[in-house]
Amino acid sequence: MDAENGSGTWIPTTLDEDPRRLGQLLEQYRSYLRMLARSKLHAGLNGKLDPSDVVQETCIEAVRQIRLFRGNSKAEFAGWLRGILADRMAKTARRYLGTQQRDIHMEVQFQRQLDEASGHLERCLSGGGDSPSEIVVWNETTLELAQAIEALPEDYQQVVLLRNLHGMSFPEIAEEMNRSIDSVEKLWIRALLKLKQTMKAGHRET
Repeated sequence: MDAENGSGTWIPTTLDEDPRRLGQLLEQYRSYLRMLARSKLHAGLNGKLDPSDVVQETCIEAVRQIRLFRGNSKAEFAGWLRGILADRMAKTARRYLGTQQRDIHMEVQFQRQLDEASGHLERCLSGGGDSPSEIVVWNETTLELAQAIEALPEDYQQVVLLRNLHGMSFPEIAEEMNRSIDSVEKLWIRALLKLKQTMKAGHRET
C-alpha cells in the first residue's frame, strides 16, 4: 500500500511496513531539515558541527520512532520531524557546550525556533514581502524551495537565509557577512535570480 492515498493524505501505518518507502520519504526532507538546522544552530557550535550530521541523526531517530507518528498530513509529518530535530540539536548543544544535564527549556527553545524558521520558509511561497516567491511565480512546495536554496552557491544561500528566514535588514546582513550594504543588496538580487533559474530547471525536469 502506498504511503499516500489519491488525495495526498498520509497513511501512517504503511510507513513502518515499508522501510524503503520511509527512506525515500526522509530523503525528500533532508534539504529542508538541513536548512532549519543551519539557521538555528547555537552560536557556540559554529564551525564545530555539520548540520548534515544532526539531520542524519534525526533521520535515524525518525526510523526508530516511526510507529509513534500519529499525524495524517505532510505538514504534521514535517512538524514531527522538527520535534526530533530539536531534540537532537539540544542533545548536541549539551554535548559540545559541556552541559550534560537535560534542559527541557533548551529543547522547547529549539522547537520554537525551528517552527518559526519553517514558517518563514512557507511564507516565502505564499508571498508577502521581499521573498523568493515574488520572483518564482509558480506554486512550489516548501521542500522543493529548500532544495533549490541549498543548490545555490554558498554566499547566495547565506544572504537568502539571513534575509528571508531570519528577517535581517541589509545593514545587519552587511555586518554579518563583512560586506558593504550595497554589495549585500546586489548579492541578494543575484541570489533570487539564480534561485529562479534553479527552480525553473528543476520544474522542467519533473
